[in-house]
Amino acid sequence: MHPSRQHRHFLHISGTPEECRMEAARHADETTLWIGWQAPAPFDPLPPGKLVGRLGMETDILVFDALEGFDPDAFAMALGLVRGGGRFLLLTPPLSRWPQVRDRELERLVPAEWPVTSPSGFLERFAAILDNWERETGTPHSPARTGETGLTEDQERSKELIRHVAQGHTRRPLVITADRGRGKSTILGISAAWLLQQRHCRILVTAPRREATDILFQQARKALPVAPATGDGVQYGNSFLTFMAPDALLREAPEADLLLVDEAAGIPLPLLEGLIRKYGRIVLTSTVHGYEGSGRGFLLRLGPLLDRIRPQWKGIRLEQPVRWAAGDPLEAFGFRTLLLDAEPAPLEGETPEAGDCVARPLSREELLADESLLKQLFGLLVSAHYRTTPRDLRYLLDAPNLSLHGLFQREKLLGAVLVAREGNLSRELASAVRTSQRRPKGYLLPQLLATRCQFPEALEMRCERVVRIAIHPRLQNRGLGSHLLRYLVNRARRDGEALLGTSFGATPPLVHFWKAAGFEALRLGQRREASSGAHAALMVLGLEPEATKLVEAAAQRFQKNFPLQLGEAFTGLDAELALALRPPQQEIRLDDSEAAALQAFAQGRLPYLDAMAALRSLTLQLGDGQDTAQRLLVMKVLQHRSLQELARLQELPGKAAVEARLRQAVLDLTQSPLRRP
Repeated sequence: MHPSRQHRHFLHISGTPEECRMEAARHADETTLWIGWQAPAPFDPLPPGKLVGRLGMETDILVFDALEGFDPDAFAMALGLVRGGGRFLLLTPPLSRWPQVRDRELERLVPAEWPVTSPSGFLERFAAILDNWERETGTPHSPARTGETGLTEDQERSKELIRHVAQGHTRRPLVITADRGRGKSTILGISAAWLLQQRHCRILVTAPRREATDILFQQARKALPVAPATGDGVQYGNSFLTFMAPDALLREAPEADLLLVDEAAGIPLPLLEGLIRKYGRIVLTSTVHGYEGSGRGFLLRLGPLLDRIRPQWKGIRLEQPVRWAAGDPLEAFGFRTLLLDAEPAPLEGETPEAGDCVARPLSREELLADESLLKQLFGLLVSAHYRTTPRDLRYLLDAPNLSLHGLFQREKLLGAVLVAREGNLSRELASAVRTSQRRPKGYLLPQLLATRCQFPEALEMRCERVVRIAIHPRLQNRGLGSHLLRYLVNRARRDGEALLGTSFGATPPLVHFWKAAGFEALRLGQRREASSGAHAALMVLGLEPEATKLVEAAAQRFQKNFPLQLGEAFTGLDAELALALRPPQQEIRLDDSEAAALQAFAQGRLPYLDAMAALRSLTLQLGDGQDTAQRLLVMKVLQHRSLQELARLQELPGKAAVEARLRQAVLDLTQSPLRRP
């Protein structure tokens, strides 16, 4: 029987480490992939953290050794590597003792100076599900394949749609979604091979990692009569299938007849938007549930983006598995234990207002006793952030410094916030941080305040950091998030916290949200985050007098530095974000010479270079705003962007048009009465 028509087999082995590993070795062979830190000879163990380098491969036998620690992300990856008919061996301590056994992954969650919690709530739940699992599994019939191609009906439809993208009307992207094992990469490779044989063409491939495209290229080579490898791709005659990393692709912008984006959910959305705008023929795939992060959360963001810039886009979801039989019990086990299919609470026409909701703490005990509530919580986090992974579930249930709070309408969870307790370091540890001898994990907020903002007294203050705040996707922009945040601020004040802060991938709407709650911007990270593609903003609220003075001083220092940073590290920063990080707009103050220079510039009587000092004085006084004139001045005066770049960004015909727009911007901003000192 073909592997794709077979279920996979699961074997759980528990006992002492020596007993488990020797028993597993009796079921293994020379092709076995052994994941763990130790293995008996002749097996070579692969540490869980390095499993990402094996993605795209398949194996008949896989041993997942959880005797020293359980990494949920690695477990989710491993589940997808075993082909139909293969065996998955899970090694654990005896289930009754497993939650109390020392665990490497649990220790990673524990900040310095915090005790390791025992037992592990995550492992208690996992062990209980595992104990009952065999009685709940079934083996439903697998759907047949179509024609002689061996492709599923879903894949055949996808192949036809990919051809339409490549050969039909331009600017009509295709988005293919599926759970793992449905053949997304396979159909990309087969379709690319067909296109390479039709005419001379260049097809580009991109993905979060080069290894993620191995199956795509393997299938393309298999489908071509002769296909010599060419470094990062395949050549067929004068046609090429080539891989490029996403950032290089956007930076170099090479011409292509088609762009294939595999595992698009692993690429930051701003980067994806640039690729979608650049390439008129583009196909994107995304895993709906898996270790990569949630494709559902990703689609909640990608869909509106495509509706706005490519309204004729199409989507298809692949349902039929191709690497194992439908109804595979091992896949079902992964979904159940890791909540890969968690959804927010269903809403039936309800539109609750903030006043209808009650915010309250959520305990680990409550979540472990109520699987429905746990699924609602994790579903909210998945919908709010498309990089939510199985490891986040363990973080929820096991991190000792994390508190959870929910926003409820009766029994339905509509919002949630995760808060990490930080600060209050011992004098010894605080001293080591001040002298750069230690960078203890679990203290992001006080360490940034001490080392980057230069306020070391923050290390010994009591503080909390908002790690994640999530509102039901159907109820956003209705004040529920602000209501939940007010509850959190009041609770933190009552509990005697000095500081409440957050660090997040900065966008104008998010910055406005936190500013509206009274938080001050204190820092913007120089490098873009890998997860969001955005710069991390640090925003903080003082909750008692000394802490408030600290925040005010840090905010003033940031506002002095930030305009200078725009001309150095942030020359490419979105000008709307730059303005959002500024204080609210105040009345503009200019002296007589500055006002005269600006008037002469606006009227075309004074060149830009001769008006630079006055233009800088004006631009430095611009505050939080979304006006096009303000953004243009920020880009030219503070970020020093060239006229050619501004013409491209503003879609203007050339330098003269940009200069005319700059003069009009100054005129618009200076028409209102100005205050002279």
